Amino acid sequence: MKNLTTLLCRLLSLVLVLNVATSYAKAPGAPSYLRTCDKVKPAGTDNKPFFGWYVNDVDNNEVQSAYQIVVASSLQSLNSGNADVWNSGKVPSAMQNYVELPQRLLKPASRYYWKVRTWDRTGIAGPYSAASYFDTGLFTTADWSGAKWVKRNTTDKDDYTYYRKNVKLGAKPIKRAIVYVAACHNYELYLNRKLVSKGSSNHYPQYAYYNAFDVTHLIKGGKANNLAALTHWYGGGQGRATGSRGFILKMVTEYADGSKTTTGTDATWKQKQAAYWTAGQPPRNGEGNGFVDKIDSRNIITGWNTAAYNDAAWDAAVEIGAPPVEPWINTLRADLTRVIEEKIKPVSVKSLGNGKYLIDLGKIYAGMPSINFQGGKAGDVVNIRGSYLLDDEGNASTRRGNQSTNLAYSFTLNGKQALFQPMVYLAYRYIQVDNSPNVLTTENVQFITRHFELDPSRAQFISSDDMLNQVWNLQLRSLVQGAQEGFVDTPTREKGAFLGDGSYQGPPAMATMGERAMNHRVLLEFLDSQDQYWPDGRLNAVYPNVDGKRDIPDYTQEYLIWIWDYYLQSGNKEFLRTNYDKLKKVADYVHTYTNPTTGLIHNLAGGGGAYKYGIIDWPQTMRYGYDMATESRTVIDALAYIDYDIMAKVAAALGNNNDQATYTGYASAIKQAINAKLLNANGVYIDGLMADLSQSKHISQQANMYAYATGIVPEQNKQAVFDAVKERKMASGMVTLRYLPEAIGQANDGQHMLDLYTNPTWDGWAKTITKGGTMTWEAWDADVANESLSHPWGAIGLLAMQEYMLGLKALKPQHELVQVKPLDFHNRLKFVKGTFPTDKGNIILSWNRDNKQFSMTVKMPVNVSAKVYIPKCGATSNQLMIDGKAITGTNEGDYTLAGTYGSGIHTFSRSL
Repeated sequence: MKNLTTLLCRLLSLVLVLNVATSYAKAPGAPSYLRTCDKVKPAGTDNKPFFGWYVNDVDNNEVQSAYQIVVASSLQSLNSGNADVWNSGKVPSAMQNYVELPQRLLKPASRYYWKVRTWDRTGIAGPYSAASYFDTGLFTTADWSGAKWVKRNTTDKDDYTYYRKNVKLGAKPIKRAIVYVAACHNYELYLNRKLVSKGSSNHYPQYAYYNAFDVTHLIKGGKANNLAALTHWYGGGQGRATGSRGFILKMVTEYADGSKTTTGTDATWKQKQAAYWTAGQPPRNGEGNGFVDKIDSRNIITGWNTAAYNDAAWDAAVEIGAPPVEPWINTLRADLTRVIEEKIKPVSVKSLGNGKYLIDLGKIYAGMPSINFQGGKAGDVVNIRGSYLLDDEGNASTRRGNQSTNLAYSFTLNGKQALFQPMVYLAYRYIQVDNSPNVLTTENVQFITRHFELDPSRAQFISSDDMLNQVWNLQLRSLVQGAQEGFVDTPTREKGAFLGDGSYQGPPAMATMGERAMNHRVLLEFLDSQDQYWPDGRLNAVYPNVDGKRDIPDYTQEYLIWIWDYYLQSGNKEFLRTNYDKLKKVADYVHTYTNPTTGLIHNLAGGGGAYKYGIIDWPQTMRYGYDMATESRTVIDALAYIDYDIMAKVAAALGNNNDQATYTGYASAIKQAINAKLLNANGVYIDGLMADLSQSKHISQQANMYAYATGIVPEQNKQAVFDAVKERKMASGMVTLRYLPEAIGQANDGQHMLDLYTNPTWDGWAKTITKGGTMTWEAWDADVANESLSHPWGAIGLLAMQEYMLGLKALKPQHELVQVKPLDFHNRLKFVKGTFPTDKGNIILSWNRDNKQFSMTVKMPVNVSAKVYIPKCGATSNQLMIDGKAITGTNEGDYTLAGTYGSGIHTFSRSL
């Protein structure tokens, strides 16, 4: 009886505690920023979309303990509580993005409405969010019924074609109109003269994309509506499969009474050559980035995209066939990424006399010039050229910095007003105009900048060091200018999505700007290359492309690093699950080349010429003497270790214990082999083994920084290895660059890290800035080596700025747990503050240091916890002030562990 009384008292006490806790906790607010497939109210989703949202809760240290999603076929059903498509019920989970429909419940070309509510840590439910919606795309080839692929019969290598059709819709209220469109390669879509959007499909035809757009606001019921498109096919190039000229469009118009009409491309459409562009021009270079634009304004067709235009003289579109039809033999894929264009004015327009003008955009931009000319004689030619640099006479240089690319244009006047505006983008800073018939100013000269949907406003970083701030901004704008159809090598010479370049652009785009959709699409494209070309597990070095099967071994190795970055940022486990076998093939391809004698990777098959068995670094001067005669290269071996380690983590995330053990074993074995075979008598890493298994005599920064950054180095060798890294300052090119600041950060050397980023006498970002660079370069000496001055792979340095300067790093997927651990910069940095975007909201962090105190404030969204470290800054005490209270921390090396803290605002400080 006594035991029962005691038990009842304890239960009563627990109930009272829970009631008190609950009485203090406020219910979560309505979720906000609802996304479907990482987009707000997207058009063209597949038949198994995923959902994401922000949780709102004013309580500190809050988590989402559960969610409930309801999906309905109409807003009325949703609002009345009738989830006639899906009701998830209460799902115990902290996931806030990549929450998928459990099965394929959706119809094509339909709108669905949804909302979500959440429960907090104490089990209190919040209200539902406001409703959001998404429009599904076309799931199968049958869904394209009523539309056929069409073309213009021509042999032009540079094919610009107009298409148009007038469509009269019913004279009754229109509920919604969605257009589904695809073209190889580029298109501009118009409805009633208004530009709907621009788009592209550069992938191989069997993997071709389409886009979907809501055009309800542009449609006119009971009247003639003009659908029109300008398409551009121009053969293959880097980043662009040759494909086949073709255009397809389907518009579904739904009326308020529930009826629908469908309009699709077929032989009733009209087509005509867009003779504004003169065919038969020479290519700009040998990389397939397009042809020199020769534009004749006398051939402009005014009003071609209006309902009133008389197209009786135009030819009928030539039908290729209804999907599926060669070469588009598979269902078209929805592409939710979108291009953004913005007109800017030049910084200056300078007259050089005699109708010559030098236009300075102020920085390198990717895009197209837009210049209004007035007067002159019909048939007179204005010569125009872009340029990265000026020559000694102050003209736009035709040689320096132009990446062996012809950046010239010519424009034939019509004697009246004429607009010069090419369709194909290039990047440069300067534009020179010769023979202008009128005075040029910043009013009649503009430049249309373009990039895909990176949002630089989400990326915030500012410090007490002005050069460091400039380095951040240099890298950030480089990412934006390089986000085109993919993460391109350069927006001028090679517009190809190289795997190595993408692995250095995609991760910082996610970490600094919260990008997801482009990363997801491009990662899947490289897996397409494995299906298309590489049964042994390799991936193409650039894809899509014109030269087919082409790999670089260490670029394939980089892929697994990229997908792990993607998973940590997004938490998209379904990506890992769906593509697991292909990811394994990458790691297994590497392991195939394990030498049984050394345990190292020997002659990793692939590549050719200067990068056979691995590129290591590029251009060749950026190898800084790396011994390429080695058969087993230390960088390749270190990458193998990383790949195995990541594959073990992927297996663990998916609950595959057997594979986890296998790849953990591979990682352990090669780590032992690296330390047994690649450390020299002085305890530092050489570049690799020769064919006779003797050690290379060369010691590179790359070999030692990879080993240090990845935790391969034995404890007794760490100082010697780090000294080998540090004494070489910057002796790495962009291909290996990620691991240099990572090694310095792992060594907790804040002062050297700051020098790496801000010392203008070292190779590096600061030197680029002092030389006038406005984008990151292909190489630190690109200005004198005539390499690319617009190579965004140098933006990889943003990751270390976030992790070690701002002090934030993701430890668990979808930022369930982050690490806050800024380096000690010994008073050389007085403060840093910045924003770290996540799928749960922004983490905002700032820290300050003076001679008396180190202080830091962290603001975290719901569902994020942070393991917080405070640098000792020379202090010996472990006493901290946290949220206004004295706390005893735990000293760990150069830091004091403050503990783990949840959402809300938290303050930390220590006396020095």
